[in-house]
Order: sequence, then C-alpha cells, then structure tokens
Amino acid sequence: MKNSVANEKVSNANWDPKYPFDLVVAYEDADTRNRALLLYDRLAQQLLDDYDFQCSWWKFEHLANPILQQEAADSAVDANMVILSIHAHQELSPTQKAWVDDWAARRQHHKAALVVMIADTTQPERDAAPVLAHLRNAARISGMDFFLHGFELPVASVRLAGTALPDLVAAIAPPLHGIIYQKVPATRWGINE
Repeated sequence: MKNSVANEKVSNANWDPKYPFDLVVAYEDADTRNRALLLYDRLAQQLLDDYDFQCSWWKFEHLANPILQQEAADSAVDANMVILSIHAHQELSPTQKAWVDDWAARRQHHKAALVVMIADTTQPERDAAPVLAHLRNAARISGMDFFLHGFELPVASVRLAGTALPDLVAAIAPPLHGIIYQKVPATRWGINE
C-alpha cells in the first residue's frame, strides 16, 4: 500500500522545538504600555521563529495589591527579560521600588536583561538619574544586562519607523542568544509524545 500525500508531508516535516523565553513587562499607564508593546512586537518579529514567547503584563497600580505584587515578582524572578516602561520621575513609587527590590534579590543570576524605557525624555540619564541608579543597582545585584531607552510622548503620534526602537532592538537582539539560560527545548506533551 502506498503512503498518502498527507503521510509523506508529515514524515518529511522538519519540526524543531522552540526554546522558552519568558518576558515580564511592567508599565505605568496606557502610553507606557503602548511603547512597551511596540518593543515587544519588534522583538517577536525577529525572534519568534526560534523562541516560544511567554509574556506577562503588569500595570504598576495593580501591584498595590500584595497578592498581585507577589505574583508579578515571582514572574520576574525567572524571566529572561524584564521590561519596565515608566515616566521620567526622580524616584520610583513605593510600589515600584518594592516590586523591583523583591525580584532582584531573589534572582539566581542566570543570564537575563533588564530593559528600562523612560517616557517624557530623550535624555533619561539626566531626567531620571535617581531612578536609573536604583534600577542599575537592581540589575547588578541580580546579574542582569541593563538596557536604557528614553522616548517622548505622545506615543499615538509617533510612527514606529521614525522612532529609536529599531536601535534599541538592535542593541537587545544580539545578546538574547546568551540570555537564554536553558538551551533545552520546551517540554511538550500530547497524544503523540
């Protein structure tokens, strides 16, 4: 009996499992969320063929709830990348600070990245220096690479092609292969496994 065309396609298919990539995004409001979403979309376009993205999104005002704050911190402890999209402030809010300090202290120093996106500025080093000092210290304590990106609002009027996001993605993308600490494909299960 001959193999059917369908069986031939299945047997010839080259299925390569993807590596897991956990991403945690924390943001202040709709504008900062939208900017983080643009970065997420750019990263996904470049890396989706090789990595299985799992992303959790956290609005800082919701982290005032201790249960949600703990869940968000637990997510960040094991994440390959944490993205903070915030406004240019002189200090982190108590909620933001508690959340960052919690997960930074508990990380096991596996390769990862902390990406800080600061709204309302093109010079974040000047406009948010105390915040950046705290976040750089958190990255150092947790053994994470640190990336910084400042941008002006409103996001709605900014076209992706005219932003500096491609530069940020270019800076982040090459080290991602080193950031992935598990080179084991994601565990799959099912009837055929």
